[in-house]
Order: sequence, then structure tokens, then C-alpha cells
Amino acid sequence: MKTIISIATVVLAFAVLSRTTWAGEANLLKPTNSTENWRLEQHEEGKATAAVDGDALTIDVTNVDAELWHVQLFQTKLDLKAGKDYVLTFKAKASVARDISCVAGIDQEDWHNLGLEETASLATDWKDYKFTFTVGDPVKDNNRVGFMLGQAKGKVWLKDVTLTAK
Repeated sequence: MKTIISIATVVLAFAVLSRTTWAGEANLLKPTNSTENWRLEQHEEGKATAAVDGDALTIDVTNVDAELWHVQLFQTKLDLKAGKDYVLTFKAKASVARDISCVAGIDQEDWHNLGLEETASLATDWKDYKFTFTVGDPVKDNNRVGFMLGQAKGKVWLKDVTLTAK
């Protein structure tokens, strides 16, 4: 019986720690390296696929058109609070140098932005990114954070994506 309790305790501790950042704040996002934790959107001529590559998620953008939002990647159903500061951090690289947009918005019509709209300039080597923003006018349990990837063709790797309240 003690063995079962010890194993359960270790599993619970790991689950809690895996959703916590080094600063001790709870990560509001699910693990990066699972396609099931993300919604990949492709609109009109924008085309992409997502796959797991070790501890990273790889998005291969195979076709773009005039709108960068025609390829998007989001985690959804977030309960962000109005007037609260949040910090988005992640590591990223790309097959060729390129930009991606980091955004937060509501996940329903009118799709308005919640205070995060930043550009991350990616290189072919891993780089750390950090953006702080204040949320305005969220919808309870129906907000999203993610990336606009329709700027260019090629692969983008993301890992260790966290969203924490400041």
C-alpha cells in the first residue's frame, strides 16, 4: 500500500511541476509538444501541418497568400482576466529567418485582440522570447493565445511555450 501511495504522490508532484514555471507561476497553457493541445487554422490559400519533434512542435507552412492570419496556431479556452498582466514566453527557430506574430484574442466573433500583438523575428537557431501584456475585454473561458504563421513558407519550431499571470 505504501508503494502505491508513493507512486501516486510522485505522479501528482510531476503533474503540478510540469505546469509551473521556474518563477513559480502556474503555466496556463498545455504542454507545447502535443498537436492535440493546439488548434491549427488554415484559411483560404494558407496551408500548413503540425507535428511533434521531440520536445518541440513543428509547423510546416507549405502555402501562403496575402494574409498572415490565414495560417494560425492557438491554445484556446483560456480564462484570462481583464486588467491583469500576463507573460508569454517561448523558444523558437525556423528553417529560414522569418517573422511570426504572437497574439492574444477572444475565441469567437468579433475575434478582438486582448492586448498582445507582437512580432518575433526567428532565426535558424533557438532563441528565447518574452512578451508582457495587459488583457482588455476578455470573454470568460473563451480566450486564446498563439501565433500567426502565414507570413512565409517554411518550418517553425516552438517549445516551452508558457503563459503566466504576472
